[in-house]
Amino acid sequence: MRKILLLFMMSLLSGYMMSQKLLVTGNVVSANDKTPLTGVTVIEKNTQNGTITDLEGNFSIEVSADGILNFSFIGMKTVEEKVGGRRKIMVEMADDHVKLDEVLVVGYSTSSKKLISGSVTAVSESEIKNVPLRTIDGVLQGKAAGVSITQNSGTPGGQSAIKLRGGSSINAGNQPLIIIDGVPAITGSFGQIGYSGQEIDALSDLNPGDIESFTILKDASATAIYGARGSNGVILITTKKGSQQKTEVNLSTSYGFQSFPEERKLKLMNARQWNEYKGTDVQGIDTDWMKEILQVAPTSNTELSLSSGNDKTRIFLSGNFYNQVGTVKGTSFDRYSGRLNVDHKILKNLSIGASVSMASSKNNRVEGDQTLFGPLPNALSIPAIYPVYNEDGSYNEDGPYANPVAISNETVNVAHTNRNVGNAFLEYKFLDYFTFNTKFGIDNYNLREHGYDPVTVRQGAKYNGLGIEGTTFVSNVVSSNVLQFVRTFKDDHNLEALAGYSFEKYARRNTYIEGINFPNENLQYITSAGTIRAASAFAIDRGMNSWFSQIKYNFKYRYIFTLTGRADGSSKFGTNNRYGYFPAVSFAWRMNEENFLKNIRQIDDFKLRISIGKTGNDAIGDFNSLGLYKGGYNYGGGAGIAPTQLPNPDLRWETTLQTGIGFDLALYDNRIGLIADLYYNKTTDLLLDRPLPPSTGFTSITTNIGSLENKGLELVLNTENLRGKFKWNTSVNFSANRNKILELYEDQPIDDQGRGGNRVAVGEPIGIFYGYRCLGVDPTTGNLVYDDIDGNGEITADDRTKIGDPNPDFILGITNNFSFRNLDLSIFLHSIYGNDVFNGTLIYLESGVGEDNQTVNMVNRWQKPGDITQYPKAGDTFKSSRFIENGSFLRIKNVSLGYNLPKNFIKILKIKSLRFFVTGQNLYTFTPYSGMDPEVNYYSTDNVVMGTDFFTYPQSRTFLFGLNIGL
Repeated sequence: MRKILLLFMMSLLSGYMMSQKLLVTGNVVSANDKTPLTGVTVIEKNTQNGTITDLEGNFSIEVSADGILNFSFIGMKTVEEKVGGRRKIMVEMADDHVKLDEVLVVGYSTSSKKLISGSVTAVSESEIKNVPLRTIDGVLQGKAAGVSITQNSGTPGGQSAIKLRGGSSINAGNQPLIIIDGVPAITGSFGQIGYSGQEIDALSDLNPGDIESFTILKDASATAIYGARGSNGVILITTKKGSQQKTEVNLSTSYGFQSFPEERKLKLMNARQWNEYKGTDVQGIDTDWMKEILQVAPTSNTELSLSSGNDKTRIFLSGNFYNQVGTVKGTSFDRYSGRLNVDHKILKNLSIGASVSMASSKNNRVEGDQTLFGPLPNALSIPAIYPVYNEDGSYNEDGPYANPVAISNETVNVAHTNRNVGNAFLEYKFLDYFTFNTKFGIDNYNLREHGYDPVTVRQGAKYNGLGIEGTTFVSNVVSSNVLQFVRTFKDDHNLEALAGYSFEKYARRNTYIEGINFPNENLQYITSAGTIRAASAFAIDRGMNSWFSQIKYNFKYRYIFTLTGRADGSSKFGTNNRYGYFPAVSFAWRMNEENFLKNIRQIDDFKLRISIGKTGNDAIGDFNSLGLYKGGYNYGGGAGIAPTQLPNPDLRWETTLQTGIGFDLALYDNRIGLIADLYYNKTTDLLLDRPLPPSTGFTSITTNIGSLENKGLELVLNTENLRGKFKWNTSVNFSANRNKILELYEDQPIDDQGRGGNRVAVGEPIGIFYGYRCLGVDPTTGNLVYDDIDGNGEITADDRTKIGDPNPDFILGITNNFSFRNLDLSIFLHSIYGNDVFNGTLIYLESGVGEDNQTVNMVNRWQKPGDITQYPKAGDTFKSSRFIENGSFLRIKNVSLGYNLPKNFIKILKIKSLRFFVTGQNLYTFTPYSGMDPEVNYYSTDNVVMGTDFFTYPQSRTFLFGLNIGL
């Protein structure tokens, strides 16, 4: 009887225990390479109780002690695990004929790279961490096919031109949309003190050390989810998140020097050569002006980060100080930045998170290109016969231009920025298959500029002191709400669908004031000015609201379909076309899943992709569709206004129809990977100014009247050349784009843009050089001879023709990574081929007239009848082929050598890792170009004025030494 009673009680107790709820935690990894799997669905069988794994593959769920957990993920075999009273469960998931390599952020969701049907490129942290130039555009240059990043100058903190698959517009923006953790970033230059070529780049305030990865969306299928701003591509930036179940502290610090490459300096006349050239005799003075204004400049970078967390909370905290002193005296860039990312799971199906970054920068500038008061152009232009100082120690101002040393030492132009970017999100999972995500973000950018020219420099002396103050505030507020549905039907049909709404509110405020007549150089702010010479203020507010949706479907991970649509409404456009609609569709076929390829062991993956869709461009002026009035038209002592712009209520979006086809191929155990893309993009409804008859009282009105095309090829080849103790990997990316204008207003060209005479004409690429074809020097007279194209015996404007093209034939990036035991070596080469550069510097430095110093080439100028030379006795300022040069180059962009301390020493030091490294940037440039730097443009990011060198600040050569410590 006792035995029966005991058995009965044990059975009751067992049933009670098995009905209890347990908090089960665990981790899910790939059975193939043991990497964590993100986004695995974990469901208690026969219930609606579930969760998903985080970025580290961890999960936490409350289940019955006798329950069964079902683990499922696209491309992996489903796994079932009996709980059996266990509180920790570790799971390995095997590939289901679809190898899951990396999960990418794409639009408002994530996806396995193997299941993406559009053209998407990823750049990881490991590919950018060794680049010395610690700006976002600086570290991304040359790392992705189809992405052209041109560093317009070597100015510290200066602006770069970024283009994806060519330029889609003439007057609207050509820069891609950049999104950081779901918040569209403020980009561009907002400086008001006009230092041509020395623009302040808002992207420079962001620290690349906080970046986990870049995802670059290039075709319509990938970018249509961003609708009105997708024509120029989208760059998604994901910042680092905290680790789970461990705490990591990392310190990275480096210090080095920058210098002006000696081999790139222009060879200028010394005093003796100048005296012979001018027929004068100034004794005892031979100033090397370039030596006076150049310096070997220090640069340093220090980053400290902490990553930690547990099952519920993850945190990432970082701080950074970056300093870059320019090789031209008087220039520098300092940046302090910090970031805090927090993710917290409130309930098993409810998570919240926030991200905050703050940055403060100081940018010391001097006037650069296209100015009479820049240290670099003046040092190049003033002959060596003039001294730096007078006998009394004051600056000598006898030269044709202002003393460059005085400008570097005495003038003040400092820009202070404060940048705050933050977002917060809430994610709620319900009914097994639904996820709702709401996010709110803001980007605030504050810029304060202070400029002062004292009486000790020529410009300041002219005005008895010149002071300028400018303030700029820019804010972008964004909110998005997305509902997502993910479900697998009958193991073969995988469906993802999302729908969402977002709005943005953009605001900008500017003030500017300029004063002269200051008491002395110590009182340099506007309050001390005797006269206010100019003052202005303006404000801009605009908004956008959007609805978007996307459906992804695949059958057995073999046939993949994506359908995307977005509707955008913008205050920029006319009342009759306030909304734009942007659909896209794509298809991918994973051919290696077919029977005819399945058994070919050499093929690991073979995916064919095709896409078509429409995207838009809203990067136009805020008031182009409105009738505008302007004040200042006063009469009889009373205030007055006058109309300055006609309204156009029919103004609509520039629209790009994008089509593309490509494939992804992986061979021999993924040791060879090849990605190829062909695309054709046609942009219509270009926003151009249509001329109006004078009788209207206006000269033009903005309308949609043009079209252009871009077509191209992109190739990415990744190879694992050697495995084992000695490893060697190679990555090559190649892109070739062809651009052509198809239609303009009555096919009238847009002529003579910039110092190089850039031109926009039907049938030609954007920005061709248009001028006179120089045939050489007449040996009889020493004069330049030009091609009389129309044959009328005179050289007139009708004799101008196409003389060059600043658009390259192709762009190439090659990275080789080597490692042996504790040593690692990375070599990155960057090349641009087939582009022309207009060397505007030589218009003055090889002119043969005036008081500008000359290059030593002019020693060989024509001097008497019969001389055979390419240098005339006296030149001219014609925009001619004489100044067109081949701008192709191959640059040893980055070489980094590192050594990791062995593990036995690491244990003694009680740290996790220690790496020493030395890095070189811009080590050598192979180029036929005779100027200081072939990768230049004095007019920054302009769509038309391209490829012109006009006394432009060149890039520096950098050597860095540093270490990385993991604690």
